[in-house]
Amino acid sequence: MTEHGYKVGGRRMMLLCEGHFGSEYAKTATGLIIWCPDEVVAVIDRETAGQKVEDLIGFGEGIPIVRTLEEAVKLGGTQLVIGVANVGGVLVPGYREVIVRAIKLGCDVVSGLHEILSEDAELVSLAEKHGVKIYDVRLVPKVPVGMNRARTVGNRRVLAVGTDCATGKKCTALVLTREFAGRGLDAKFVATGQTGIMIEGDGLCIDRAIGDFASGVAEKLVLDNADRDWLFIEGQGSLDHPSYSGVTLSLLHGTAPQALVLCHIGEHTGRRHDDGSPLMSVAENIRLHETVSTPILPTKVVGLSLMTRGLSEADAKREIRKLEDETGLPATDPLRFGVRNLADALIEFFDRRPHGTPHRNPGDGRP
Repeated sequence: MTEHGYKVGGRRMMLLCEGHFGSEYAKTATGLIIWCPDEVVAVIDRETAGQKVEDLIGFGEGIPIVRTLEEAVKLGGTQLVIGVANVGGVLVPGYREVIVRAIKLGCDVVSGLHEILSEDAELVSLAEKHGVKIYDVRLVPKVPVGMNRARTVGNRRVLAVGTDCATGKKCTALVLTREFAGRGLDAKFVATGQTGIMIEGDGLCIDRAIGDFASGVAEKLVLDNADRDWLFIEGQGSLDHPSYSGVTLSLLHGTAPQALVLCHIGEHTGRRHDDGSPLMSVAENIRLHETVSTPILPTKVVGLSLMTRGLSEADAKREIRKLEDETGLPATDPLRFGVRNLADALIEFFDRRPHGTPHRNPGDGRP
């Protein structure tokens, strides 16, 4: 359950993706289809209606794509979920009309946008009239500024970081969580974005926090889960991205991870949403993350996650081996090949490292 009472499990979700299903902007819908397929009734998108979900995104066999909200309701849908996550998190033109119709049909509405629907007087009034709820999962509670407390927590923290936005950080953390839980270990996925919260049922959207308090939000996620042995923390953005680096740095410093898994897209040369500069290399990214972490708590990139969608299995394995040869680190595509090698490397790393010992820089005066 989130801070705002949004529950997962037993949902009958209709994913509103009008004009965007199958694109990078439909990542909320894609995440829910991959991780909660039994709770997805239908995707709503006129442009791809009648096509197969699995043909467009590689997952979701049997989930229909319909043209209208009303068709999805007839299939048993009771919860309209905004399935897109566009730049700036604004409501896509035309979506408001669908939201109004959903409320009038008695459906709850779930949004992960920066545009807060529960602050819209008309929508709130309609929801009250029809006895439904509007959930804005991106809202965050007031928290103190970060006080560098996460580094003193004695659990094992693994943060998924990336060479760009949309490189599989959430997916990597989720697959690792399941792998460790399957080995009988106490593992927790820590959601830091709207889709992760919709999948896990708790977490906080760090990119909604005021700048001074972003590391405090990250820190709170660790403190709230201090009793869990292994935390796999969803990353956001990238350290070298001109739009999202602030969120990435706040996560890195606020959660004080001892280990990182770096996520990358094969043959990806330019940053998303940025035409100004090329991507840094994987090796440069490794050095950057480890250097920036040092003042808070030294960390190491222990493994690599590579998105290989679109490649044949043979080509995907070839790219993974190439990355391993270049870096000397284990690599995998979590969804195609699992994360057994990453899990083994992480366990070995923490077995060698006194994970509960606070870090002290010489001469900094800290305990």
